[in-house]
Amino acid sequence: SHTLKLKDGRKFGYIEYGDPKGKPVFFFHGWPGSRFAGKEADEAGKKLGVRIISTDRPGIGLSDFKKDRKLLDFPSDIVELSDHLKIKKFSLMGVSGGGPYVAVCAYKIPERINKAGIVVGLAPITKGNLEGMSSQGNLGWSNYHKFPWLRTLSALNSEILFKYIPFLGNLLAFPTKQDHLAYVEAVKNKSGEESSVKEAFKQGVKGAEDELRVYTDDWGFNVKDIKAKVYLWYGAKDKCVSLNMARYYKSNIPNSKLFIDKDGGHLARYNFEEKILKVLTG
Repeated sequence: SHTLKLKDGRKFGYIEYGDPKGKPVFFFHGWPGSRFAGKEADEAGKKLGVRIISTDRPGIGLSDFKKDRKLLDFPSDIVELSDHLKIKKFSLMGVSGGGPYVAVCAYKIPERINKAGIVVGLAPITKGNLEGMSSQGNLGWSNYHKFPWLRTLSALNSEILFKYIPFLGNLLAFPTKQDHLAYVEAVKNKSGEESSVKEAFKQGVKGAEDELRVYTDDWGFNVKDIKAKVYLWYGAKDKCVSLNMARYYKSNIPNSKLFIDKDGGHLARYNFEEKILKVLTG
């Protein structure tokens, strides 16, 4: 793990997986998650010659908290890190809650991006986009913006479950059979899922809680204005992020391509991580 001191004085945490001399892909973790989530792409990265650079967002893991941050602030952190690493152009892969961060980078810094991948990624929170989610997820996302205490409660609940009772956390977070099996397999193979969530709360719940605000605030841009090439991967049986979110991105991002795993849940990406990296670096 490493930290970069940004121009505004904040520390920005990251870690590298895969092939250190390979084609660069910045990996954006989900919610709750951290830089360790990038480990899920480590094996495929080594096999394909892909350098995975996985970051902590503000208030998560090793990255300093940033008060009143907006989604549109994030691309400048990635530009600073890529400049520090002497990487001119790169691809992006964002899973679940990392999806909006891929979208904003594709919008704001298209000149630095080869290809952008949104994998089971969260889209703007609208009533239509929430249809198809679990009732628990729908209730949360519908109300996070209105009730700050609900964001705190959700983050605190996740911290307690994933730190101390991870198996129960898995059962509650992933309501499909496919995802239960995928989670158990991921933890068994030490692919980063469990350690990533624990690290998300290294600084307490503040960072994870603030992420829920950022997701549900106005994003400050329209995905219709994204110029970068965007690839979308979703599972038809996902109850954490609805298929309507995939359709929203596909119908609104001009240069986008959608892949749907008809039997896949939220963690279906573990089965085609290699295919995703091939597309993003091909």
